[in-house]
Amino acid sequence: MTVVRWVVTALVVAGTIAWTLPEPHLGLAGALVGLVVELTAAQAGLALGAVLFGLRITHVIIGVGSELKSWTWTHQRLVLRSIPVLATVGVTGLKPGVRRREVLTGAFAIVFCAAVAALTWLATGSSFGRGMALAATACLLWQLVPVQKAGHTSLGWFVFSLPRMTGRPLAELEARPRVLAGMDAYRRGDLDEAERIHAVLAEEHPDLLTVVGLKVVTSCARERYLEALQVVIGLTGRDDLSTRDLAFVMATTAGVAVLAVEAGQFPAEVGLETARSMFDNAYQAGYPKPRAYGTLAIMALIEGDTTNARQLAGYSAESSENAQGRADDLITIARAWMVDGDNAKARELAAEAHELAGWSPRVAATRARLEIG
Repeated sequence: MTVVRWVVTALVVAGTIAWTLPEPHLGLAGALVGLVVELTAAQAGLALGAVLFGLRITHVIIGVGSELKSWTWTHQRLVLRSIPVLATVGVTGLKPGVRRREVLTGAFAIVFCAAVAALTWLATGSSFGRGMALAATACLLWQLVPVQKAGHTSLGWFVFSLPRMTGRPLAELEARPRVLAGMDAYRRGDLDEAERIHAVLAEEHPDLLTVVGLKVVTSCARERYLEALQVVIGLTGRDDLSTRDLAFVMATTAGVAVLAVEAGQFPAEVGLETARSMFDNAYQAGYPKPRAYGTLAIMALIEGDTTNARQLAGYSAESSENAQGRADDLITIARAWMVDGDNAKARELAAEAHELAGWSPRVAATRARLEIG
């Protein structure tokens, strides 16, 4: 797929140059703008479709570069970055009938993108406009190709692949609202409710990854890391998982192993080596490395590399998609400052983490240590 993407890019560049002579520089500038506009339109279409058809928007990240401002709530996170181009939107099932709602959302996003691409053709009287129209149209057509990977799902997947989904993947999708209720309880610290929901779901759907995932996060929240590790390792031997599923399973295994090491429940040498091996396999399966920064930061902290730990956790905190995730990253940074003897900075970070997820064992333990200090 990467090779095809580069071939398509080369064809668009060549076509733009040929169509915009003798002003190819204006055409290429227009092509860049057209690409950015159409990619942004895809995310805007998903966000609007989610509102229209009853999906939850989990996060909106506007721009690229360093974080300027962020707003974090229990269920959503909004981030504004320094270069306000492009955007990333996350959506998930909130109500029954998830497949129908997601198909409609994807279809709406495609129509929205098509309308934006059509508008660019009104500007083809100039070289800039021709480049913009060509790139926007090519981007639209590329979005129609059904692709679902660990870090990316195309609009075409929602419309052309999702309606044909059957078996366990479909059951995962349709169970999402109930699993989401358990995750909501977990993220607000109501672990008893999260475990109650998991117990009911586990009786009905013991083989669903999302249900197992709820078990893993609640076990970690109870600091039963070895129990969580045993559960997630058991998934790696299943033969009904897609490459995308395995990528997430291996990344989760790495994360739990590192938490177990940090808590003193697992030998560091074995746990960190397990995490590295799992991450290597996850990357090969398409797992985006930036999603691993939070765990890699804890690994660096365990190994005494506090500078790298702060940097990686900072990257992870800026791109976090929920309050609990950001709190965890802030605590990693706080612990790194504690190792370096700067408890004042650590207290500031721990205070923000407490506001986001004061129930978290890592947050509570770190604040307790700082109060004693």
